[in-house]
Amino acid sequence: MPRILVFCSLLALAFSTPSAVWAKSAPYEMTAKKHSWFSFNRPAKKNPMDQLALARRLQADGQLKKAGKAYRALTTTWPGSPEATLAQWGLAQTLDARGKLEDAFNEYNTLATKYTGNYPYDSIVQRQFEIANATMDKRKGALLIFGGFKAPERAIPLFEKVIQNAPRAPFAAESQYLIGHAYELSEQLELAVVAYMNAQNRYPGTEWSEKAAFGRARCLIRLSEESPNDEEALDQAWAAIIVYLNAYPNSEENNLAQAYRDSLLRRRAKASYDKALFYDKVAKRPLAAVKSYENFVRQYPNSEWSALARARIKELTPLVEKLNEN
Repeated sequence: MPRILVFCSLLALAFSTPSAVWAKSAPYEMTAKKHSWFSFNRPAKKNPMDQLALARRLQADGQLKKAGKAYRALTTTWPGSPEATLAQWGLAQTLDARGKLEDAFNEYNTLATKYTGNYPYDSIVQRQFEIANATMDKRKGALLIFGGFKAPERAIPLFEKVIQNAPRAPFAAESQYLIGHAYELSEQLELAVVAYMNAQNRYPGTEWSEKAAFGRARCLIRLSEESPNDEEALDQAWAAIIVYLNAYPNSEENNLAQAYRDSLLRRRAKASYDKALFYDKVAKRPLAAVKSYENFVRQYPNSEWSALARARIKELTPLVEKLNEN
């Protein structure tokens, strides 16, 4: 059969087909997720509207735990329904009201990251920030007369999620600062330095940038104290406190910052003098000793070791001249 005839036959068949075949497909009808017989999230109602109404009645009656289960059953069974957003919000609220703050934070986070519309986004993230703050100050492991202990580092991932959800919110800069403060309180000083620097870089000109600059200097000072022979650590601490004093001359921390500066200055002077003393007394290298003493006096002319250094230069100079002649 010639190809042109086959084509014409198919074309005629297409136009003779009933119009129902070419009609628009039926709109998508939402189907419920099938639950196994032992499922804990089986809804009590047959559709999301009735399930939402049930959960809200339970919440209004103060049956928060049952309301939370009803909300969760809705979000699990009908995750794509318009009611799922309101159910997710209700689930977070019931956990919040029950004092399950970290669980509530996670459900608020699911709401903020997976659902859109029908809820006040800014208020939700604001509540997340408040929960992160409460988590930072919360004591854990309380037993009888003992008050337990704080674990501020548990708040760090919460603050990080707050910043992800609202990087330009009024509380974002404070969240970044508090990440550094939490690391500092938990003695993770290197991580605190990085977090404080992020607060300075991301949110310059804010009060939290200023607090972060001081926190960073404070942590670098502590790190230098933990490694007293590390000249680089001492130099970094010195640079940080000098930058802070120059950038914020009217800071409320100014007196303490000046005390840090004076302490670091003394430590730097002592380290410089000790280097010259090493060349002098241990290595027995008078030329290197004189040069180191002279460098020390030039940098720290009024230190408590300056007089000793000048006297030693005077004593070693004839020996150095004699060695040069030989």
